[in-house]
Amino acid sequence: MLEKQFKPEILYNRVVHFYMDKKGYSKEKANEIAQSVVQKEAQRRICKNEKCKHFSHDHIRNSETCLIEDCQCNEFTK
Repeated sequence: MLEKQFKPEILYNRVVHFYMDKKGYSKEKANEIAQSVVQKEAQRRICKNEKCKHFSHDHIRNSETCLIEDCQCNEFTK
């Protein structure tokens, strides 16, 4: 089973609208928060294996094997 591909633009829009609509933040502050959230989520989804550095959706979840053909990663490292 493959993990869904990370779509930062969708997350960014949701975070901005949440902070503007529900919390009453300014557009600038909401954008700042959204940038931070997207950066953290992207880093969380990148393999920490020095040989790899591909996103988690490029790995097979059950065997944690990288799908990139020429990658030396044998296991997704959190």
